[in-house]
Amino acid sequence: MKIDSILILAAGRGTRLKPYTDNIPKCLLPLGNTNILRRLIEQSKMYFSGVKVYVNASYLAEKIINEITSCPIVSRPHIIWEQNPLGPAFTVANHCNETSSNVLVLHGDIFFSDQSFSEFSKSIIQRKQDGSILLCHQRSNQNARSIIVQEGGIVQSISEINVSSLINNNKKVTNELVWSNSGVIVVKRNSLLSFRPKIGESISPSLINYIANNGDLYLEKCKGTRIAIDNEQAYFEAIKASQNN
Repeated sequence: MKIDSILILAAGRGTRLKPYTDNIPKCLLPLGNTNILRRLIEQSKMYFSGVKVYVNASYLAEKIINEITSCPIVSRPHIIWEQNPLGPAFTVANHCNETSSNVLVLHGDIFFSDQSFSEFSKSIIQRKQDGSILLCHQRSNQNARSIIVQEGGIVQSISEINVSSLINNNKKVTNELVWSNSGVIVVKRNSLLSFRPKIGESISPSLINYIANNGDLYLEKCKGTRIAIDNEQAYFEAIKASQNN
């Protein structure tokens, strides 16, 4: 399968990482001698050679723009500036429909080890037919933020959850392993032509369920280290992991 463009979502405010994000976008938080965004850009260029990379920016956009303009011109990503953040689902739908291409979407707050990025990129590239793909990992349902229902490797649906809501609704919280969203999706060309997201809407569940309900959405297993950097503990874990990678 040929990926035509890569979209890195980096417009969020990172409120759960305050005070670290008071004066710096979450995607630019340092990881050793690099940062989250720079690492994703370099991995994208390494494992999807020649593919155009786009980065959307809104909160403290000038700092993201400065970071990108410091990249070598031959590998410099394109910037999608949003004066007011449109929301991930809206941004993804706009980009996919404007480019009419197969798009790899990466959340800009995810740390992947090189092994992990290499494994899923290789699996995508080696696919013989185009298709939408959702990268997933297994977690206990008490730690999962989303639960994916799949059948035969095809995603049927996704729902967002949190432990407190389960407890409040008298639902059982266990260590049962469930499939959860890893923050990476491949959107097959022309898959979102009739999708109408609301401003501010997230990719999960609306965009993912739209694709699952209107065509095959393949589940791809995430292997290796992957960390969603959405709180202080996760950030420290990513720093440590980057030093060992």
